[in-house]
Amino acid sequence: MAHEAGKGDKQRPTNHDAFASNFQQVFGGKVQRGGWVQDRITGKLIRRSEYTPDATNAPMVMNDINGYKSQVTGEWIGSRSQHRAHLKEHRLVEVGNEIKAHMSQRTDNRPAVNIKQDIANAMSRLGY
Repeated sequence: MAHEAGKGDKQRPTNHDAFASNFQQVFGGKVQRGGWVQDRITGKLIRRSEYTPDATNAPMVMNDINGYKSQVTGEWIGSRSQHRAHLKEHRLVEVGNEIKAHMSQRTDNRPAVNIKQDIANAMSRLGY
């Protein structure tokens, strides 16, 4: 049985001038070998050896909170879950950097005239 040329044995005709011209347009010159990484922000290719990824591109692990003694009940709160449950149980609100937002909820910015009465009213509303 004689060997005959099969499909794919013959090279297709190539237009080398068109290839070179398109290659120049796409790659802008000679291709440089090596490892490359595409920067997520700029979209540019950067040599792998020169690329430094963002430090924020990693998972974040938060430590558990340091324990504290509750100012309401005096019990020891030793974890975030206990802290959340304690706040919910006693209808407390944790205030941090957003104190200005809480202050803006007051209808007037004048100091209270009768502070003792205001405190008594607030505690009464909260069931104390």
